Amino acid sequence: MIKSAFCYAFGLDNLREKLLRLKREGGFDGVEFWHNVVWDVDKARLKEYLEEAELACAQLCPYFEFTEGEVAWEHSLALGREYIRISRQLGKPLIRVFTGHVSDAEAAPEQWQAAIRGLQILCDEAADEGIRFCLEIGHGLMSSSAATLRLLEGVNRPNLGVNLQVCLPDEDPWYTLEQLGPHTIHMHAHNWPGRLGGTEITWLDSGVLDYEAFLGKLLTYGFDGYVSVEHVDHHGKHDPWVTASVDGRYLARLKRRLNERA
Repeated sequence: MIKSAFCYAFGLDNLREKLLRLKREGGFDGVEFWHNVVWDVDKARLKEYLEEAELACAQLCPYFEFTEGEVAWEHSLALGREYIRISRQLGKPLIRVFTGHVSDAEAAPEQWQAAIRGLQILCDEAADEGIRFCLEIGHGLMSSSAATLRLLEGVNRPNLGVNLQVCLPDEDPWYTLEQLGPHTIHMHAHNWPGRLGGTEITWLDSGVLDYEAFLGKLLTYGFDGYVSVEHVDHHGKHDPWVTASVDGRYLARLKRRLNERA
C-alpha cells in the first residue's frame, strides 16, 4: 500500500500551525524530518502536533559516517542509538542511512566491513523495538543497485531496507526498480521536466517519469510504505508550500487509484 509523505522544510517556528497546514493543503499521511529539525525539537510536543494534524512521522534522517575512521564510526554508532530512542518516541518511523562520504567505488574492504558491522549492531539493537533502517541510494556505498545489494547482503538483517531514489548514474529507473524493488520500504519522489536526473526538478505529475506506472510496478514487489516528496523547493525554483499542495493532491489521487488496484 502506498502512503504519501513530505520532507519537512519549514523551520521550527509555529510548528503546530505548519503541520496542520501541511495536512490541510497537501493531504499527506506522513512527514519526513531531517536531522537539523528533529534533533532540536521537543519530541513529546512534536508527537502531540503530529497526532493533532493526523500525520505520522514517516522517516528520520540522520547522517552516519561509518566509512571514515574509528572516531567517526563510534560517533555514528552513538548517533544511531540516539535515533533508535527518538524513533521510539515518535511512533517508530524508519531511520535513514547514509554510510559516509566514501563511495562504493573508492571504499577499501575494511571500509565496507566497518559499514556492515556498524549497521548490523544498530539493526540488532533496534530489532526488538520493531524499528527499521533504510539505505538511501545514490550516496556513499549505495551509488548503484549492485553496490546497494552488496551492502544489504553483507548486513543481512531483516530490518534493513531501501529508500528508493531515481535516477542513479548510468542506470535506467526501471532497471533500478527491478533490482531494488523487492527491498524497497520507502521512496523519495522527484521528477524532471526534461532529461531524467537533470538539474531542473518539477512537480511529480509534470515530469518525464510516469509515476502512475512506476508506483504501480513498485506495488507488485509488495511495497507498503511512504512515497515522500523530496527537494521540495525544486532547487530554489518553487515555494515549498506550492509543491506541498500540487504534489500532495496528485499523490492523494494516485494512491487512491493504485491502492484500489493492488
